[in-house]
Amino acid sequence: MRTAILAQGGDRTAPVDLGRAWELDTSRRPAGYTLSDDNQTALNTAGGSDYRRWVPSAQAILPTSGRRYWEVLCAPGGAASFDGYLGVVSAAQREEFDLGLNPITRGSIGWRGNGTLWSSNSATAVQQLTGLPRFGAGDVLMFVLDPAHARLWIGKNGIWQSDPVSGDPIWTAAPSAAFYPQIQGRNPGDGGSLRSLPAQFSYPVPSGVLALGQDASDLGISDAAVWIEGDLARAWSLASVTAWREHDPAARLSLAACDVILECDPAPQAAIAHATLYIEWELP
Repeated sequence: MRTAILAQGGDRTAPVDLGRAWELDTSRRPAGYTLSDDNQTALNTAGGSDYRRWVPSAQAILPTSGRRYWEVLCAPGGAASFDGYLGVVSAAQREEFDLGLNPITRGSIGWRGNGTLWSSNSATAVQQLTGLPRFGAGDVLMFVLDPAHARLWIGKNGIWQSDPVSGDPIWTAAPSAAFYPQIQGRNPGDGGSLRSLPAQFSYPVPSGVLALGQDASDLGISDAAVWIEGDLARAWSLASVTAWREHDPAARLSLAACDVILECDPAPQAAIAHATLYIEWELP
């Protein structure tokens, strides 16, 4: 596990390469769908027209995961306007991936290619919004989910429908134990690629939001500093400075000891007035 050790007043953003690309769930791939690109792309290749099944991600966005950003590249070989829905499914809807139901009920949220948004907290589908951007072949869709409050922001080709930093969400659903980004292609050739890491994105991650595939560090260090104050009127020689941290690997963070050892060359006169190791950390 890596974490950023940050200078006072410095950038507090975690490393962008801390994590891995998310895959689609191979155990929930309906017949008629083909997965490729290390299971990051799903296409309707043999499902026929109006094929309402879909493929969720293998990993879950939990209520404690913090706000997450991801993109979906709509299949370049698909229709100019997709008939299907892209968005997130709830934990309850995830188990219905192969029942021929659109991913828009039981607390799920689906943005349809014709510019409508559908979501229902029951088993009955409800169209909630119209007049949203249409999408289809080659478009890049942007999503931000606040899983703790089931709030979703959407955007297309670099333009947000509502600013995920300061604006209202496009829709708020019922709370869920987990949410899963999903890919649907209701017609042959439709589908898309799930992008979860900054290196894959076409557009920047909004401020205060984590990339979908970025791991949140168990230890987030706010500030770390070691300093030594000496009597400059007298000669001194510092032979060694050592600091270490011991922790229980079974726990997320169990700080057993944190020490600084100062070894001085006794030959010159030495006067160490002050030595301090100061660390602040944030626990999840």
